[in-house]
Amino acid sequence: MSIILPDLSAVISGIVTLSANGGEKLFLPEIHTALYQMKQHNRMLSGLWFSITGSVCYSRDVENVLRDLASEGVVKIEAGSVVLKNIGFLRKRLRSMLPVRQYRKLLKSSRKFYARLGA
Repeated sequence: MSIILPDLSAVISGIVTLSANGGEKLFLPEIHTALYQMKQHNRMLSGLWFSITGSVCYSRDVENVLRDLASEGVVKIEAGSVVLKNIGFLRKRLRSMLPVRQYRKLLKSSRKFYARLGA
């Protein structure tokens, strides 16, 4: 039985939101840096590309996913930060979309993401 890998946008949105309690304020440079550091250890992030200038990491894919989440009302983008709002909606969608094993892997990755942020 082959495992179906979720698309990159589902992976990024799951990592950013699954372990959140809601109301967290995450700074954009920290989100990019944490995902960049996780990329080398996480196969689900293998398709994620970063531009690195000095000590600053940036990924257009991450920005696009955050904008999509903002348009869905899951997050609110403020000056240089993202505030998590309606994460229950996204949790339900990911849980119904992904097999249990992949959902758990995504949840584990999300916990590692928040551990890197120190949140």
